[in-house]
Amino acid sequence: MQMLKVIKIIILGFLLIAPVIFCTEAFALFDLSYTFTEGGYRLEFDRTNFSRGVKFTVASDISKRYEIRQRIESPLKNRDNPSIVIRDNFVVRGLRGSNKYGDLRIPPGDIAVRNDELIYVSNPAGTQDSFTLVYGIINSQVLTPGYYTGRISLILVPIGSAQSQVTKVIDVYATVSDDGVLSSVTIKAAEGFNSIVLMPASDGGMRSSANAVVTINGTFREPFRILQMVPRPIQSQGNRSVDYRDILFSVPDAKIGVAVNQPTPLSNRIQTVYTSRPDGSADKAFVIAYALGNPLGLVAGNYNSRIQYILESSGRQVNLGALDLEIRQERIFEVSISPQDQRYSITFDNLKSSDGPRTSEVLVEVKSNTGRRYQVTQDVLQELTSVEGGKIPAKYFSMRTLAADKTKGNLKLKDKAAVEKGSALLFVSDNNGSADSFKVFYELISPPDLRAGNYSSRITYTLTEL
Repeated sequence: MQMLKVIKIIILGFLLIAPVIFCTEAFALFDLSYTFTEGGYRLEFDRTNFSRGVKFTVASDISKRYEIRQRIESPLKNRDNPSIVIRDNFVVRGLRGSNKYGDLRIPPGDIAVRNDELIYVSNPAGTQDSFTLVYGIINSQVLTPGYYTGRISLILVPIGSAQSQVTKVIDVYATVSDDGVLSSVTIKAAEGFNSIVLMPASDGGMRSSANAVVTINGTFREPFRILQMVPRPIQSQGNRSVDYRDILFSVPDAKIGVAVNQPTPLSNRIQTVYTSRPDGSADKAFVIAYALGNPLGLVAGNYNSRIQYILESSGRQVNLGALDLEIRQERIFEVSISPQDQRYSITFDNLKSSDGPRTSEVLVEVKSNTGRRYQVTQDVLQELTSVEGGKIPAKYFSMRTLAADKTKGNLKLKDKAAVEKGSALLFVSDNNGSADSFKVFYELISPPDLRAGNYSSRITYTLTEL
């Protein structure tokens, strides 16, 4: 019995000691903080200040070595043209003497900010320390003017300890001024708005084109180019997209410089629109004409994007601004019927019982941009009937469907069938509901007991969305 009491006491002792050990690990001090030497809460560069200091402080009592690494979470990208990025011109240097114990690995001269860069290594004891880094933008005169945003992070990493690493994120903003270059070239929509608006009519008429006017106000002493790009997809609210290649552009009236004078597909990559002469001389004004390559092939809806314009000279790119791109496509869903005799009827004249088969053909054309499948049906009101009440039996009047030029959908009556009273399915579109056409071939055989007279019926064609 005495031995059991001793065991209970020892177990109880472990239970009381264990929480103390766990709490010590849980509340260990291991953190990284930073302050900007000039105040504020982010790295912000502009024309008046392209250099900012940041003081980093490590608080630690884990008595283990640690290191600090730098990462680029997001590079400095131009807000209006994300393909333009500041890389080697975004630099950092270490301020010697700002640290006391560890090894500051960043040299005192400017080096480009790199991803996964080792910044600092503590002494073996992991003593708390602080140091200062100076970030900056150098040679801003060679950068494309505009507003840039990015993000870097510094990670405090324990060495030989189970302590979790600590990450601190710093937002970076840079404003690069244009120094008056933007005023040399202006680009506006010809209609006076800030948008290129394409509104294709059902017949593919002139409303499917629009112009941007480029005006060159200054004098250039070096050659330059005007570029364009579409930085984001051309989409509707329903997430339908327009292929860039379906929109064409050209510069029809340039006389001095070299321009794209033939309809050329748009692209999401940078395209050269206009190039000056080698001495910098150029047209004072010219038009960039935009048009839809296939207006009737565009699914109904309102589509939006932007066209970004860039001036390039002496290896430097300047953002000229952007025009909104809008496409407003109205809904088209209609069918037209064209008999071969160019009249609004299928006619068989002067029938005689001794005649051979008589034929007639109808072209059915569907215009549709709904993006949904559809079908075409035929409805026969009655059999071929004369004024006197005589009828031609349906077995003597037949039909079948034939492909027209580039028919894409499915013909439903490829074999000869009687033209009977009621409804018959003639055609079903492809899965995209594409505009299409097909033919209906009719054949009439005169019955042996045919009586003289005028025989008629009424046939209607119905277009239905599936």
